[in-house]
Amino acid sequence: MLTRDTITVGRQRFRVAPWHGCQGMALLSVPAHQALPSTADVSAALEVVGSRGYRQVVTSALSESETTPFVDMGFVEKDRLHVLEHDLRTGWADRPAFRAARSSGSAIRIRRGRRRDRGPALDIDRRSFTPFWRLDADGLADAKHATPKARFRMASFNRTPAGYSITGKGGNLGFLQRLATDPNHQRRGIATVLVADALRWCDNRRCKRVLVNTQVTNTAALALYLSLGFERTPDDLVVLFWTTE
Repeated sequence: MLTRDTITVGRQRFRVAPWHGCQGMALLSVPAHQALPSTADVSAALEVVGSRGYRQVVTSALSESETTPFVDMGFVEKDRLHVLEHDLRTGWADRPAFRAARSSGSAIRIRRGRRRDRGPALDIDRRSFTPFWRLDADGLADAKHATPKARFRMASFNRTPAGYSITGKGGNLGFLQRLATDPNHQRRGIATVLVADALRWCDNRRCKRVLVNTQVTNTAALALYLSLGFERTPDDLVVLFWTTE
């Protein structure tokens, strides 16, 4: 049976979970603040993962320095993510894009996401991302629980669900964990309003910076974040892939 679990090989722990509903594909990740696994550790973890019915494995997003033991076991690059950060110690709320969103967003409403909003949020997510990156119900729950504190927000345009965001806080850092707008409602300022809402929430909780990542091929998202005051960090993150086939 394919389950979500923590496995231990030697002194090393790995988290294993189905990857966004993909049959036979596992997400393999190393808990935060744990030492980098050895190639032998990764090999032993793959044996356990294979015994549970998985034939393909993707890693969580890794820094370049964390990829070596996985690459040594035959993992290859599946995707690459830009990491961007926003310094909240600047006058972010006065940026022209945020002022324009406030003045033209009368049809846009942002509110707290509730249990009944999970279905509409997942529908928006499905229309917004490629199949590999779409969230299922478990993936949405993971995004909401990835940090000690989190906020789920829904956006509507003329009372129609049009976007959602999940923002988290850990220590003095904020994280824009997920942002999606319905393709039918793009270019109306919805994403800008959701980002402003996320930055304000983090600012009120004394975060110093907010981090977000986006695929290197998602030029529209990158342009949006740069226009809203985010800056690229020097290092990308890498998602690796391994298969028995």
